[in-house]
Amino acid sequence: MRPFDHRPEGDAVIIGDVERQVFLSIPVEGLDLLHSLAAGKSVGEAVRLYEEKYSETPDITDFLDALGDEGFVEIDEKIAAAVAGPVAAATPARKPRRSWSLNWISPTVARRLVSLPVMIACVLIVAAGVYLVVDDPGLLPTPGETLLFPIHFAALTWATFILTLVGVAIHEAAHMIAARAAGVPSRLVIGNQLYILVVQTDMSGIWLAPKRQRFVAFIAGTLIDGVLASSFVLALWANRHGYLQLPEWVGLLLTALLFTYLVRIIWQSFLFMRTDGYYIVATALGCRNLMSDTEDFLRNLVRRRKSRVDQSGVPKREMRIVRWYSVAWLGGRLIALLMLVFVGIPLLWGFLYQFILFATGQDSMMGSIDFVTVAVIGVLLDGGGLLLWGRSLYQSTRERRRRQAIRSDRAKARAAMPAAPANTAALAAPVVEPSGQQ
Repeated sequence: MRPFDHRPEGDAVIIGDVERQVFLSIPVEGLDLLHSLAAGKSVGEAVRLYEEKYSETPDITDFLDALGDEGFVEIDEKIAAAVAGPVAAATPARKPRRSWSLNWISPTVARRLVSLPVMIACVLIVAAGVYLVVDDPGLLPTPGETLLFPIHFAALTWATFILTLVGVAIHEAAHMIAARAAGVPSRLVIGNQLYILVVQTDMSGIWLAPKRQRFVAFIAGTLIDGVLASSFVLALWANRHGYLQLPEWVGLLLTALLFTYLVRIIWQSFLFMRTDGYYIVATALGCRNLMSDTEDFLRNLVRRRKSRVDQSGVPKREMRIVRWYSVAWLGGRLIALLMLVFVGIPLLWGFLYQFILFATGQDSMMGSIDFVTVAVIGVLLDGGGLLLWGRSLYQSTRERRRRQAIRSDRAKARAAMPAAPANTAALAAPVVEPSGQQ
Protein backbone atom coordinates (compact mmCIF):
# COMPACT_ATOMS: atom_id res chain seq x y z
CA MET A 1 0.00 0.00 0.00
CA ARG A 2 1.22 3.47 -0.87
CA PRO A 3 0.74 6.07 1.89
CA PHE A 4 -2.71 7.65 1.68
CA ASP A 5 -4.90 10.15 3.48
CA HIS A 6 -8.61 9.64 4.02
CA ARG A 7 -11.77 11.47 5.08
CA PRO A 8 -15.34 10.20 5.70
CA GLU A 9 -17.93 11.49 3.19
CA GLY A 10 -21.45 10.32 3.99
CA ASP A 11 -21.69 6.56 3.49
CA ALA A 12 -18.26 6.43 1.83
CA VAL A 13 -14.65 7.36 2.46
CA ILE A 14 -12.46 9.43 0.15
CA ILE A 15 -8.86 8.25 0.04
CA GLY A 16 -6.16 10.33 -1.61
CA ASP A 17 -2.57 10.15 -2.75
CA VAL A 18 -1.77 13.86 -2.53
CA GLU A 19 1.62 13.47 -4.22
CA ARG A 20 0.04 12.11 -7.41
CA GLN A 21 -3.23 14.07 -7.00
CA VAL A 22 -5.35 10.89 -7.30
CA PHE A 23 -8.47 10.37 -5.19
CA LEU A 24 -10.93 7.48 -4.85
CA SER A 25 -14.28 7.07 -3.16
CA ILE A 26 -14.65 3.68 -1.45
CA PRO A 27 -17.23 2.10 0.88
CA VAL A 28 -16.56 2.67 4.57
CA GLU A 29 -15.90 -1.03 5.13
CA GLY A 30 -13.22 -0.96 2.43
CA LEU A 31 -11.13 1.22 4.70
CA ASP A 32 -10.71 -1.75 7.06
CA LEU A 33 -9.10 -3.71 4.25
CA LEU A 34 -6.77 -0.82 3.45
CA HIS A 35 -5.70 -0.41 7.07
CA SER A 36 -5.00 -4.15 7.31
CA LEU A 37 -2.91 -4.11 4.14
CA ALA A 38 -1.11 -0.92 5.22
CA ALA A 39 -0.28 -2.62 8.53
CA GLY A 40 1.59 -5.30 6.59
CA LYS A 41 -0.97 -8.08 6.69
CA SER A 42 -1.33 -10.39 3.72
CA VAL A 43 -4.37 -10.26 1.46
CA GLY A 44 -5.66 -13.48 2.99
CA GLU A 45 -5.30 -12.14 6.52
CA ALA A 46 -7.05 -8.88 5.55
CA VAL A 47 -9.94 -10.84 4.04
CA ARG A 48 -10.32 -13.02 7.14
CA LEU A 49 -10.45 -9.98 9.43
CA TYR A 50 -13.08 -8.46 7.12
CA GLU A 51 -15.17 -11.68 7.21
CA GLU A 52 -15.01 -11.77 11.00
CA LYS A 53 -16.30 -8.18 11.26
CA TYR A 54 -18.89 -8.08 8.45
CA SER A 55 -19.86 -11.78 8.07
CA GLU A 56 -19.35 -11.69 4.30
CA THR A 57 -16.52 -12.17 1.86
CA PRO A 58 -15.26 -9.05 0.05
CA ASP A 59 -14.68 -9.08 -3.71
CA ILE A 60 -11.02 -8.51 -3.00
CA THR A 61 -9.85 -9.12 -6.57
CA ASP A 62 -11.89 -6.33 -8.14
CA PHE A 63 -11.13 -4.07 -5.19
CA LEU A 64 -7.38 -4.52 -5.52
CA ASP A 65 -7.63 -4.15 -9.30
CA ALA A 66 -9.33 -0.76 -8.87
CA LEU A 67 -6.73 0.34 -6.31
CA GLY A 68 -3.89 -0.96 -8.47
CA ASP A 69 -5.20 0.80 -11.57
CA GLU A 70 -4.98 4.12 -9.72
CA GLY A 71 -1.61 3.35 -8.10
CA PHE A 72 -2.69 2.94 -4.46
CA VAL A 73 -1.45 -0.65 -4.38
CA GLU A 74 1.87 -1.77 -5.81
CA ILE A 75 1.21 -5.04 -7.61
CA ASP A 76 3.70 -7.54 -9.02
CA GLU A 77 2.47 -7.42 -12.63
CA LYS A 78 3.93 -10.81 -13.59
CA ILE A 79 2.14 -12.64 -10.78
CA ALA A 80 -1.07 -10.64 -11.21
CA ALA A 81 -1.18 -11.28 -14.96
CA ALA A 82 -0.77 -15.01 -14.39
CA VAL A 83 -3.60 -15.08 -11.84
CA ALA A 84 -6.17 -12.52 -12.92
CA GLY A 85 -5.05 -10.86 -16.14
CA PRO A 86 -3.15 -7.62 -16.78
CA VAL A 87 -3.22 -4.66 -14.44
CA ALA A 88 -2.79 -1.03 -15.32
CA ALA A 89 0.48 0.61 -14.46
CA ALA A 90 0.25 3.01 -11.57
CA THR A 91 -0.46 6.55 -12.55
CA PRO A 92 2.86 8.34 -12.09
CA ALA A 93 3.17 11.58 -10.21
CA ARG A 94 2.28 14.44 -12.49
CA LYS A 95 5.19 15.87 -14.39
CA PRO A 96 6.12 19.12 -12.74
CA ARG A 97 5.09 22.12 -14.82
CA ARG A 98 6.06 25.66 -14.16
CA SER A 99 3.77 26.71 -11.34
CA TRP A 100 3.35 29.24 -8.56
CA SER A 101 1.99 28.91 -5.05
CA LEU A 102 1.18 30.99 -1.95
CA ASN A 103 2.64 28.54 0.54
CA TRP A 104 4.52 31.44 2.15
CA ILE A 105 1.19 32.61 3.61
CA SER A 106 0.57 30.99 6.98
CA PRO A 107 -2.69 29.01 7.42
CA THR A 108 -3.65 31.36 10.27
CA VAL A 109 -3.45 34.45 8.05
CA ALA A 110 -5.26 32.60 5.26
CA ARG A 111 -8.12 31.67 7.60
CA ARG A 112 -8.51 35.31 8.60
CA LEU A 113 -8.68 36.37 4.94
CA VAL A 114 -11.55 33.94 4.25
CA SER A 115 -13.30 34.32 7.61
CA LEU A 116 -17.06 34.76 7.86
CA PRO A 117 -16.94 38.56 8.42
CA VAL A 118 -14.78 39.00 5.31
CA MET A 119 -17.11 36.84 3.23
CA ILE A 120 -20.17 38.77 4.45
CA ALA A 121 -18.47 42.08 3.58
CA CYS A 122 -17.74 40.79 0.08
CA VAL A 123 -21.35 39.73 -0.41
CA LEU A 124 -22.58 43.18 0.71
CA ILE A 125 -20.26 44.91 -1.78
CA VAL A 126 -21.53 42.68 -4.60
CA ALA A 127 -25.13 43.42 -3.56
CA ALA A 128 -24.38 47.16 -3.69
CA GLY A 129 -22.98 46.78 -7.21
CA VAL A 130 -26.08 44.91 -8.35
CA TYR A 131 -28.30 47.63 -6.86
CA LEU A 132 -26.44 50.37 -8.77
CA VAL A 133 -26.78 48.47 -12.05
CA VAL A 134 -30.52 48.07 -11.46
CA ASP A 135 -30.70 51.79 -10.68
CA ASP A 136 -28.81 52.68 -13.90
CA PRO A 137 -28.73 49.85 -16.50
CA GLY A 138 -26.70 52.09 -18.80
CA LEU A 139 -23.64 51.16 -16.72
CA LEU A 140 -23.56 47.73 -18.36
CA PRO A 141 -21.06 47.51 -21.24
CA THR A 142 -22.17 46.84 -24.83
CA PRO A 143 -20.36 43.74 -26.23
CA GLY A 144 -19.98 45.05 -29.80
CA GLU A 145 -18.61 48.46 -28.78
CA THR A 146 -16.90 48.23 -25.39
CA LEU A 147 -13.48 47.11 -26.65
CA LEU A 148 -13.54 49.34 -29.75
CA PHE A 149 -11.93 52.29 -28.01
CA PRO A 150 -12.53 55.55 -29.93
CA ILE A 151 -9.26 56.99 -28.57
CA HIS A 152 -5.83 55.52 -27.75
CA PHE A 153 -6.95 52.12 -29.06
CA ALA A 154 -3.62 50.26 -28.84
CA ALA A 155 -2.69 51.70 -25.43
CA LEU A 156 -6.11 51.00 -23.91
CA THR A 157 -6.23 47.50 -25.45
CA TRP A 158 -2.86 46.58 -23.95
CA ALA A 159 -3.88 48.15 -20.62
CA THR A 160 -7.12 46.11 -20.65
CA PHE A 161 -5.21 42.93 -21.51
CA ILE A 162 -2.57 43.40 -18.79
CA LEU A 163 -5.07 44.44 -16.10
CA THR A 164 -7.30 41.50 -17.04
CA LEU A 165 -4.34 39.17 -16.43
CA VAL A 166 -3.85 40.87 -13.06
CA GLY A 167 -7.53 40.25 -12.32
CA VAL A 168 -7.14 36.58 -13.25
CA ALA A 169 -4.15 36.34 -10.90
CA ILE A 170 -6.25 37.85 -8.08
CA HIS A 171 -9.06 35.36 -8.85
CA GLU A 172 -6.68 32.42 -8.60
CA ALA A 173 -4.95 33.86 -5.52
CA ALA A 174 -8.35 33.84 -3.78
CA HIS A 175 -8.66 30.10 -4.53
CA MET A 176 -5.14 29.41 -3.28
CA ILE A 177 -5.65 31.41 -0.07
CA ALA A 178 -8.87 29.50 0.65
CA ALA A 179 -7.07 26.21 -0.02
CA ARG A 180 -4.23 27.33 2.24
CA ALA A 181 -6.77 28.08 4.98
CA ALA A 182 -7.99 24.48 4.66
CA GLY A 183 -4.43 23.17 4.95
CA VAL A 184 -4.45 21.93 1.34
CA PRO A 185 -1.52 22.42 -1.07
CA SER A 186 -2.31 24.28 -4.27
CA ARG A 187 -0.46 25.66 -7.27
CA LEU A 188 -1.12 27.97 -10.18
CA VAL A 189 -0.58 26.54 -13.67
CA ILE A 190 -1.35 27.43 -17.29
CA GLY A 191 -4.01 25.15 -18.83
CA ASN A 192 -6.99 25.12 -21.16
CA GLN A 193 -10.76 24.70 -21.21
CA LEU A 194 -11.65 23.39 -24.66
CA TYR A 195 -9.69 25.69 -27.03
CA ILE A 196 -9.48 28.61 -24.58
CA LEU A 197 -6.27 29.36 -22.71
CA VAL A 198 -6.88 29.64 -18.96
CA VAL A 199 -5.00 29.95 -15.70
CA GLN A 200 -5.89 27.19 -13.24
CA THR A 201 -5.45 26.61 -9.54
CA ASP A 202 -4.75 22.93 -8.95
CA MET A 203 -6.07 22.14 -5.47
CA SER A 204 -7.21 18.55 -5.89
CA GLY A 205 -6.37 17.85 -2.25
CA ILE A 206 -9.40 19.95 -1.27
CA TRP A 207 -11.45 16.72 -1.50
CA LEU A 208 -9.83 15.74 1.81
CA ALA A 209 -11.11 18.93 3.50
CA PRO A 210 -14.53 19.34 5.20
CA LYS A 211 -17.41 20.37 2.94
CA ARG A 212 -17.63 23.93 4.31
CA GLN A 213 -13.98 24.59 3.47
CA ARG A 214 -14.51 23.15 0.00
CA PHE A 215 -17.39 25.56 -0.61
CA VAL A 216 -15.22 28.51 0.44
CA ALA A 217 -12.34 27.38 -1.78
CA PHE A 218 -14.59 26.96 -4.82
CA ILE A 219 -16.52 30.23 -4.43
CA ALA A 220 -13.62 32.49 -3.40
CA GLY A 221 -12.46 33.33 -6.94
CA THR A 222 -15.87 34.32 -8.30
CA LEU A 223 -16.66 36.26 -5.13
CA ILE A 224 -13.54 38.43 -5.47
CA ASP A 225 -14.42 38.94 -9.16
CA GLY A 226 -17.80 40.22 -8.04
CA VAL A 227 -16.20 42.58 -5.52
CA LEU A 228 -13.84 44.10 -8.11
CA ALA A 229 -16.61 44.34 -10.74
CA SER A 230 -18.78 46.13 -8.18
CA SER A 231 -15.98 48.61 -7.49
CA PHE A 232 -15.85 49.42 -11.22
CA VAL A 233 -19.63 49.85 -11.23
CA LEU A 234 -19.41 52.23 -8.27
CA ALA A 235 -16.77 54.40 -9.99
CA LEU A 236 -18.72 54.49 -13.27
CA TRP A 237 -21.99 55.26 -11.46
CA ALA A 238 -20.37 58.10 -9.54
CA ASN A 239 -18.90 59.47 -12.78
CA ARG A 240 -22.26 59.33 -14.62
CA HIS A 241 -24.07 61.07 -11.75
CA GLY A 242 -21.53 63.87 -11.24
CA TYR A 243 -19.88 62.65 -8.04
CA LEU A 244 -16.58 62.05 -9.89
CA GLN A 245 -14.96 63.67 -12.91
CA LEU A 246 -12.99 60.88 -14.56
CA PRO A 247 -10.95 61.45 -17.74
CA GLU A 248 -12.54 59.88 -20.83
CA TRP A 249 -9.84 57.24 -21.17
CA VAL A 250 -10.30 56.16 -17.53
CA GLY A 251 -14.04 55.68 -18.08
CA LEU A 252 -13.39 53.65 -21.23
CA LEU A 253 -10.83 51.48 -19.42
CA LEU A 254 -13.12 50.85 -16.43
CA THR A 255 -16.00 49.88 -18.77
CA ALA A 256 -13.72 47.47 -20.64
CA LEU A 257 -12.52 45.91 -17.39
CA LEU A 258 -16.11 45.59 -16.17
CA PHE A 259 -16.92 43.76 -19.42
CA THR A 260 -14.07 41.26 -18.94
CA TYR A 261 -15.10 40.62 -15.33
CA LEU A 262 -18.75 40.04 -16.26
CA VAL A 263 -17.69 37.62 -19.00
CA ARG A 264 -15.52 35.74 -16.50
CA ILE A 265 -18.36 35.52 -13.97
CA ILE A 266 -20.74 34.21 -16.65
CA TRP A 267 -18.04 31.76 -17.70
CA GLN A 268 -18.04 30.28 -14.20
CA SER A 269 -21.71 29.32 -14.68
CA PHE A 270 -20.82 26.98 -17.56
CA LEU A 271 -21.79 23.73 -15.85
CA PHE A 272 -20.63 21.55 -18.73
CA MET A 273 -17.01 22.39 -17.87
CA ARG A 274 -15.08 22.15 -14.62
CA THR A 275 -15.64 25.74 -13.52
CA ASP A 276 -16.19 27.27 -10.09
CA GLY A 277 -19.95 26.94 -10.50
CA TYR A 278 -19.65 23.29 -11.43
CA TYR A 279 -17.58 22.42 -8.36
CA ILE A 280 -19.99 24.30 -6.10
CA VAL A 281 -22.93 22.33 -7.53
CA ALA A 282 -21.08 18.99 -7.36
CA THR A 283 -20.12 19.61 -3.73
CA ALA A 284 -23.65 20.64 -2.78
CA LEU A 285 -25.07 17.50 -4.39
CA GLY A 286 -22.47 15.25 -2.73
CA CYS A 287 -21.20 13.78 -6.02
CA ARG A 288 -17.56 12.77 -6.39
CA ASN A 289 -17.25 12.62 -10.17
CA LEU A 290 -20.41 14.26 -11.50
CA MET A 291 -18.93 15.52 -14.77
CA SER A 292 -17.49 12.22 -15.98
CA ASP A 293 -20.55 10.26 -14.85
CA THR A 294 -22.84 12.68 -16.70
CA GLU A 295 -20.78 12.54 -19.89
CA ASP A 296 -20.76 8.73 -19.75
CA PHE A 297 -24.54 8.75 -19.21
CA LEU A 298 -25.10 10.98 -22.27
CA ARG A 299 -22.76 8.88 -24.40
CA ASN A 300 -24.60 5.72 -23.36
CA LEU A 301 -27.87 7.24 -24.63
CA VAL A 302 -26.53 7.29 -28.19
CA ARG A 303 -24.19 4.28 -28.14
CA ARG A 304 -24.95 0.68 -28.92
CA ARG A 305 -25.30 -1.60 -25.94
CA LYS A 306 -21.94 -3.34 -26.42
CA SER A 307 -19.97 -0.08 -26.45
CA ARG A 308 -21.68 1.54 -23.47
CA VAL A 309 -19.77 2.49 -20.34
CA ASP A 310 -20.61 0.34 -17.32
CA GLN A 311 -22.07 2.65 -14.66
CA SER A 312 -23.28 -0.06 -12.30
CA GLY A 313 -20.70 1.08 -9.74
CA VAL A 314 -22.24 4.56 -9.47
CA PRO A 315 -24.57 4.76 -6.42
CA LYS A 316 -28.28 4.94 -7.26
CA ARG A 317 -28.65 8.33 -5.59
CA GLU A 318 -25.85 9.78 -7.70
CA MET A 319 -27.30 8.26 -10.88
CA ARG A 320 -30.60 10.04 -10.20
CA ILE A 321 -28.64 13.28 -9.88
CA VAL A 322 -26.70 12.50 -13.06
CA ARG A 323 -29.95 12.17 -15.04
CA TRP A 324 -31.14 15.58 -13.85
CA TYR A 325 -27.70 17.15 -14.20
CA SER A 326 -27.48 16.00 -17.81
CA VAL A 327 -30.23 18.54 -18.55
CA ALA A 328 -28.14 21.29 -16.92
CA TRP A 329 -25.09 20.06 -18.86
CA LEU A 330 -26.96 20.46 -22.13
CA GLY A 331 -28.33 23.81 -20.92
CA GLY A 332 -24.77 24.99 -20.27
CA ARG A 333 -23.90 24.24 -23.87
CA LEU A 334 -26.87 26.36 -24.91
CA ILE A 335 -25.67 29.25 -22.70
CA ALA A 336 -22.20 28.99 -24.26
CA LEU A 337 -23.75 29.11 -27.73
CA LEU A 338 -25.86 32.15 -26.82
CA MET A 339 -22.79 33.86 -25.36
CA LEU A 340 -20.95 33.23 -28.61
CA VAL A 341 -23.86 34.66 -30.64
CA PHE A 342 -24.55 37.72 -28.50
CA VAL A 343 -21.04 38.49 -27.16
CA GLY A 344 -18.31 36.80 -29.15
CA ILE A 345 -19.61 37.32 -32.68
CA PRO A 346 -20.60 41.01 -32.17
CA LEU A 347 -17.14 41.67 -30.74
CA LEU A 348 -15.39 39.93 -33.64
CA TRP A 349 -17.65 41.67 -36.17
CA GLY A 350 -16.76 45.04 -34.66
CA PHE A 351 -13.06 44.40 -35.22
CA LEU A 352 -13.66 42.93 -38.69
CA TYR A 353 -15.81 45.89 -39.76
CA GLN A 354 -13.14 48.36 -38.71
CA PHE A 355 -10.54 46.32 -40.60
CA ILE A 356 -12.72 46.41 -43.76
CA LEU A 357 -13.00 50.19 -43.44
CA PHE A 358 -9.25 50.49 -42.97
CA ALA A 359 -8.42 48.16 -45.88
CA THR A 360 -10.75 49.99 -48.28
CA GLY A 361 -9.36 53.42 -47.40
CA GLN A 362 -12.42 54.62 -45.52
CA ASP A 363 -12.51 56.28 -42.10
CA SER A 364 -11.71 53.70 -39.43
CA MET A 365 -11.37 53.91 -35.67
CA MET A 366 -8.26 51.74 -35.91
CA GLY A 367 -4.86 52.06 -37.55
CA SER A 368 -2.16 49.58 -38.50
CA ILE A 369 -0.67 49.49 -34.99
CA ASP A 370 -4.14 48.83 -33.57
CA PHE A 371 -4.68 45.82 -35.85
CA VAL A 372 -1.24 44.46 -34.99
CA THR A 373 -2.19 44.71 -31.29
CA VAL A 374 -5.39 42.71 -31.85
CA ALA A 375 -3.51 40.09 -33.92
CA VAL A 376 -0.73 39.59 -31.34
CA ILE A 377 -3.18 39.21 -28.43
CA GLY A 378 -5.34 36.85 -30.50
CA VAL A 379 -2.37 34.61 -31.37
CA LEU A 380 -1.20 34.52 -27.74
CA LEU A 381 -4.61 33.51 -26.38
CA ASP A 382 -6.20 31.44 -29.14
CA GLY A 383 -2.97 29.85 -30.41
CA GLY A 384 -1.85 28.82 -26.93
CA GLY A 385 -5.32 27.48 -26.11
CA LEU A 386 -5.50 25.42 -29.31
CA LEU A 387 -2.04 23.95 -28.66
CA LEU A 388 -2.88 22.86 -25.11
CA TRP A 389 -6.32 21.58 -26.20
CA GLY A 390 -4.76 19.38 -28.89
CA ARG A 391 -2.24 18.01 -26.42
CA SER A 392 -4.93 17.22 -23.81
CA LEU A 393 -7.10 15.46 -26.43
CA TYR A 394 -4.15 13.30 -27.48
CA GLN A 395 -3.21 12.41 -23.91
CA SER A 396 -6.77 11.62 -22.83
CA THR A 397 -7.38 9.47 -25.93
CA ARG A 398 -4.17 7.51 -25.36
CA GLU A 399 -5.00 6.97 -21.66
CA ARG A 400 -8.58 5.90 -22.46
CA ARG A 401 -7.39 3.33 -25.03
CA ARG A 402 -4.78 1.97 -22.61
CA ARG A 403 -7.37 1.43 -19.90
CA GLN A 404 -9.87 -0.10 -22.34
CA ALA A 405 -7.21 -2.59 -23.45
CA ILE A 406 -6.42 -3.48 -19.84
CA ARG A 407 -10.11 -4.03 -19.00
CA SER A 408 -10.67 -6.12 -22.13
CA ASP A 409 -7.72 -8.39 -21.39
CA ARG A 410 -8.75 -8.66 -17.75
CA ALA A 411 -12.32 -9.62 -18.69
CA LYS A 412 -11.03 -12.41 -20.93
CA ALA A 413 -8.83 -13.76 -18.14
CA ARG A 414 -11.69 -13.58 -15.62
CA ALA A 415 -14.03 -15.50 -17.92
CA ALA A 416 -12.03 -18.66 -17.24
CA MET A 417 -12.03 -18.19 -13.45
CA PRO A 418 -14.59 -19.72 -11.04
CA ALA A 419 -17.54 -17.51 -10.13
CA ALA A 420 -17.35 -15.52 -6.89
CA PRO A 421 -19.32 -16.86 -3.89
CA ALA A 422 -22.93 -15.70 -3.61
CA ASN A 423 -22.26 -13.71 -0.44
CA THR A 424 -19.37 -11.75 -1.95
CA ALA A 425 -19.56 -8.01 -1.22
CA ALA A 426 -18.75 -5.63 -4.07
CA LEU A 427 -16.40 -2.79 -3.16
CA ALA A 428 -16.54 -0.27 -5.98
CA ALA A 429 -13.89 2.46 -6.03
CA PRO A 430 -14.86 5.24 -8.44
CA VAL A 431 -12.30 7.95 -9.15
CA VAL A 432 -12.86 11.37 -7.60
CA GLU A 433 -12.14 14.12 -10.10
CA PRO A 434 -9.39 16.72 -9.64
CA SER A 435 -10.30 20.28 -8.67
CA GLY A 436 -8.75 22.67 -11.17
CA GLN A 437 -10.27 26.11 -10.93
CA GLN A 438 -10.35 28.50 -13.85
